[in-house]
Amino acid sequence: MSGFLIPKRLQIETIFGCNAKCIMCAVSLPATRLKGIMSIELFKHIIDFMKPYNEQIEKVDLFGLGEPLLDPHIIERIRYAKEKGFQNLAISTNADLLDVHKQNALLETGIETVIFSIDGVNKETHENIRRGVVFERVIENCESIIRMRNEHNYKTRFVIRFIRQNSNKTEWEQFLAYWNPKISPGRNDLLIAYDVNTMGGEVISKQELLGDGPLDESIEALPCHQVFDRLIILNNGIVPLCCEDTPHAKYMMGDVKETLPIDIFNGTNFQRMRRLHTDHKKTTLTICRECTLLYSENKMQRYTA
Repeated sequence: MSGFLIPKRLQIETIFGCNAKCIMCAVSLPATRLKGIMSIELFKHIIDFMKPYNEQIEKVDLFGLGEPLLDPHIIERIRYAKEKGFQNLAISTNADLLDVHKQNALLETGIETVIFSIDGVNKETHENIRRGVVFERVIENCESIIRMRNEHNYKTRFVIRFIRQNSNKTEWEQFLAYWNPKISPGRNDLLIAYDVNTMGGEVISKQELLGDGPLDESIEALPCHQVFDRLIILNNGIVPLCCEDTPHAKYMMGDVKETLPIDIFNGTNFQRMRRLHTDHKKTTLTICRECTLLYSENKMQRYTA
């Protein structure tokens, strides 16, 4: 694979660690890397060296395997990235820690997108999936920041994300009915649902998730867009292959403390992985063979009220 590539999506995991233990997330599983917060110096190093490409980078995610609101520097990071010209910044939160102070601080940064992870319309369902949070507090925090946004005309949009799984899939229609009146399509708010995935086999096996029937050969042969358009940098500076590789970074592409991020993205490790995908040999990699992300994306549902 030749040609200089610039990632469409830059993802920086500012914290590895969470206040919840969600049943479909690998953050609470034993990991080979240490929990912790990315230093502000390392964060600024990444932003500074990616600044020349900020117009080509379509979105910047300041989250990974962790809860961004546990990061004491998250507001400073958002402001710094925006000062350097990056657009379409987003965080994803379980909203349990989204108190009024944090609501105001987030909106004041001008962050473009805040994603709420809500997986049910009743307390038992949501708290059984997202263990460690309080359902009533999550809902009130989300509704409160939506009201604050609307009343003061902030530009932030909200994405309310529902991860379908056996324990909640019957609640999707109720979920739509509850949240539809609260979002604003004119502000590009969105309700989104997709199926849980395997995290490369870390959380659940592909066979257990998809069943014993035949696999979709078109998806199995399809090169995954992640290795071509997404650069992920973990809290310790390591660059994994993709989002499924974040628990352990077994397929380590490089370390931004030693090599510039853009050089890692165009380096021999990524080139080799991209060739496997374009040559329809991605399933020679265990992580790709066990991954169901493309299946989930194929069945994704989006609603704008």
